Amino acid sequence: MTMNQQGLTRRTFFKGAGLGAAALAATGLVAGCAPQAAAPADSAEALAGTGSAAGWRTAPEPIADDAIAEVLECDVAVLGLSYAGASAARAAAEAGATVVCMEQQAEGARTFVGQGNFGHINSEFLKSRGVPAVDELEFFNNWQLRSGNRSNAALVRRYCRELGSAFDWYIDGLTEDEKATLTVQFFPTDPSYTVEKNRIQTWPGCVGTAEYQDKLIAGMVQTAVANGGTALWETTVQQLVQDESGAVVGAIGQRADGSYVKVSASKGVIVCLGDFSANAEMCNDLLTQVTSLIPEDGAIVGMGQTGAGVQVCYWAGARLDPYQATMGGDYYYPCDAPTDPLGSSSPLWLNADGKRYCNEGFGCVELAAMQGATQPQGTFCAIFDDDVETLLKAQGAWHMGMDWPNTGFEALRASMAAAVANGAAGSLGEGGDAGSSTEGGEAVDKATLAGANIFAADSYETLGTYLGYEGEALENFVASIERYNELCEAGVDDDFGKESSLMFPIKTPPFYGYAGEKELGIMLVNGAGVLIDEHGQVLGEDYRPISGLFAVGNTAGSRFGAQYSTPVAGSSVAFAITQGRFTGDYVASL
Repeated sequence: MTMNQQGLTRRTFFKGAGLGAAALAATGLVAGCAPQAAAPADSAEALAGTGSAAGWRTAPEPIADDAIAEVLECDVAVLGLSYAGASAARAAAEAGATVVCMEQQAEGARTFVGQGNFGHINSEFLKSRGVPAVDELEFFNNWQLRSGNRSNAALVRRYCRELGSAFDWYIDGLTEDEKATLTVQFFPTDPSYTVEKNRIQTWPGCVGTAEYQDKLIAGMVQTAVANGGTALWETTVQQLVQDESGAVVGAIGQRADGSYVKVSASKGVIVCLGDFSANAEMCNDLLTQVTSLIPEDGAIVGMGQTGAGVQVCYWAGARLDPYQATMGGDYYYPCDAPTDPLGSSSPLWLNADGKRYCNEGFGCVELAAMQGATQPQGTFCAIFDDDVETLLKAQGAWHMGMDWPNTGFEALRASMAAAVANGAAGSLGEGGDAGSSTEGGEAVDKATLAGANIFAADSYETLGTYLGYEGEALENFVASIERYNELCEAGVDDDFGKESSLMFPIKTPPFYGYAGEKELGIMLVNGAGVLIDEHGQVLGEDYRPISGLFAVGNTAGSRFGAQYSTPVAGSSVAFAITQGRFTGDYVASL
């Protein structure tokens, strides 16, 4: 996801999209599987040691054969038809397999989590736009560095190798005129842009496909159907089917009329049912890196799925990824919303005590913002001056970054002008979240302004007062800005080692700032479920593949380590589609 120019916090983003936890729970999948397989080690003795008694870990009774109204046979069963599932279905069909898919949504009324941003390297499309080629091994090692080498190296290496061709394959259903409308985010770069920041690299290569994602995903499903497959719409996955050896040989779904349909798959079942971020029980059981940080009365809120895919795999004997990655939830930086005025850039950050506390540009926002999680509760702020374009042009091509080459600076400048005109009321004026504001004495629709409420002043002290600092915290606020200016002028961040190319003094008035109240547990989705190998095959108790069982997309783990952090923005959708393609092709070859 990249920053757009609307005033939303991360929490109100969920509400505005109709994706609150309660709403998501209402769309949840009920799942189960045959109980023949032994539960993995981490769900029995190990759980007894942790005190976990999460009910989701207990498999329900299998559905009796005499309750099945219809039986279908195929080579490959695909459960779920979003990015990962549609990709797997198309790839398997193109490889000559007959495919049967289950999807709980109606064919003509589908929604997708995410904005369709496909971040990648080395496609023919990027080459045609003049985006420089990237060394695959450099990209791969950067990925492993970001994940702390927790990602499955063989899986990620294959992903890096096939990433570019997967994008060209994904968009081959578009006309040349449609392809011409696609933009490469963060490109062309400014001469001040550098690939490497503090020895961690980012590259431009994120292409927004949201305008066409319905067409593209539907087209992939249609390919599977046209090649002899079947799509079972409004069919909710209920359980996996296993034979006496524990191999997964099919799945059972429930149609909208309540009847059951069984799909027998001779080659394998690919589970693409998304994450569990809308399942409070699973979040509290598995996301220990988030639960250890939020207050006792806090809650984990995500915009994803209810965990059916992880559940059915787990009940079939799958091992959970020990590194349950999330997109947010366990970090904080000023504002921390999809619409921060400066995106995920790295101006000066100050905590509730008015003190600087980290390298704001360490690799990307997900890494830099980790430091905010353990800072004192209260208001965090970001501070910059009137030369903001210079700061933004030097930023990396980061997740949630401001896509200035395509969006320009007009909305940001309008907010800054409104902040100057409105004084203590800030850019959004009275109320701070709706209606209109004032820019140079004229009314301005707040929808045209850039994100959160920005304040402006000609002195550091006045700006700090506008942002809510007082007493010793206000003194610290002023001193921290002055110290930061000294470091910028020296060209060396002796306090926290920030890359010199990102160090810009705050000396040209007016001075600007915006703030947010520290809040943890609010995330987009979680990006890990069950352990898989380089083919997408689910690993069991002995860390060896479970015959016939595969996972793709956010049902699968082994991709991001403990937090979503990638060398190119838009990697979640890209991984889902790329892995869906090579896993579907692999299963068809068995």
